Amino acid sequence: MRVRYIYNTSGEYVAFITNGYLFDPDCNWLGVIANGNEVYDKNGSFVGILTDDDRIIADNSLRSFKRVTRPARPTRPMRPLRPLRRLRMPRLPIPYKDLFEHGHADFSSQRKDLSQLNNLMGAEIIASDNTFLGVISNNRLDQNSISNSYGPHGGKYSQYSIFNQYGPYGGKYSQNSPFNQYSSTPPKIVKNGNLLGYLTANKYLHNRIDVNDFMAWLHTKNIVNV
Repeated sequence: MRVRYIYNTSGEYVAFITNGYLFDPDCNWLGVIANGNEVYDKNGSFVGILTDDDRIIADNSLRSFKRVTRPARPTRPMRPLRPLRRLRMPRLPIPYKDLFEHGHADFSSQRKDLSQLNNLMGAEIIASDNTFLGVISNNRLDQNSISNSYGPHGGKYSQYSIFNQYGPYGGKYSQNSPFNQYSSTPPKIVKNGNLLGYLTANKYLHNRIDVNDFMAWLHTKNIVNV
């Protein structure tokens, strides 16, 4: 059995990887490794990155909405030989966090309760220039729905879609995009004529709806797959 040992910043042995699966030292399954260095929990939710120095870290400033197909439960492996303790490793720069900082990691604590966003269903996304950007809906046939990947508001390449990372309403650097963390003019979400909040990555705006939380919530509702 080929094993890669995982350590925390203090140099403690905290987990191991074998056949792409992540286990704690007692052989309890924690998650999987995908795409080389991405770490996902047992439900397929992204939790962090595997570093070259054998740590698993997360960016506290970002909630990623990436997912993989829910992995199959692996066969419980044999307990590997316990490795020697390492010397303390360099402190991680802000905003990164060692997920095994305290010797163990509860990946479920990384996930946020997004149920409070359920009231966004049926609301409209309106750009700061009053351009209509779609209805928040899981109707994949409605032309106005953001879940219609072939429609004007759900496509990755549509001019009027927040999912078009090269467009004026989805680009990372566009002033009208919710993904621009410095924008003071992000889209607003309106329902029955009432403003519910501003969809934005800008942490300093009042009445904001975090766009990373929003994207993660969309995945729970099977609205988008981007």
